Amino acid sequence: MTTTEHSKKLWISAGLQVTAGKSPSDVRAALLALQKETVKEQGCIHFDLLQHKNNPNQFTLWEEWINEDALNQHFQAEHTKAYLAQSLTDVTYIEKLEKLT
Repeated sequence: MTTTEHSKKLWISAGLQVTAGKSPSDVRAALLALQKETVKEQGCIHFDLLQHKNNPNQFTLWEEWINEDALNQHFQAEHTKAYLAQSLTDVTYIEKLEKLT
């Protein structure tokens, strides 16, 4: 990825599945705590959390970052590491998106 690409805004759509044996309500609480801290990050523009109505074991994250580097820093943040260490969800997909104007 070039320096120019690292400076472009980045949108993320990510699918999460509750890990077997975990409670959707516990996952929801943990994701809400993650969201509360993530939106404070300097590089985060939006971090929306959605739970699927027809399957409460599935969540979608819609995120907007100032650039790819900000997203990379997010994964180094203590609150992100703490969430991931709980092994509450499995990632089913991650889409890195660019807005067409």
